[in-house]
Amino acid sequence: MDAADPAARRQRADRATRGVLAALLCLEAFVVLLVPRAIAQTSQGVSVTKTLLLVALAVMLVGCGFLLRRPWGIGLGSVLQLVLASTVVLIPVVAVVVVMFVLLWLYLLRTRHTWLGTPRGWRMLVT
Repeated sequence: MDAADPAARRQRADRATRGVLAALLCLEAFVVLLVPRAIAQTSQGVSVTKTLLLVALAVMLVGCGFLLRRPWGIGLGSVLQLVLASTVVLIPVVAVVVVMFVLLWLYLLRTRHTWLGTPRGWRMLVT
């Protein structure tokens, strides 16, 4: 591959952005696994249901990290961001984590759009 070849540069940028998105999902899973420990220190404590919900979500986030190389992987990661956001209803402490990671996810999608010229809107999620 020639460094000046636009197709090669586009392919490298695609792999790089997908790699960063995968790393973000894995980091997010790690942080989500730390939430039950933080909740356990409060007066409310932590229930088995909340813990299992967060562990299941963390497993799905890591699994999605491995699937990001698929064309629909970014869409699946975006859906998992929405699932994580919906957990705020049950576990309000997660709101800090949700805001931070959703903003990072959106920033990386915007960066990917800038570098690769991916379509705007929901079509960005299946490219």
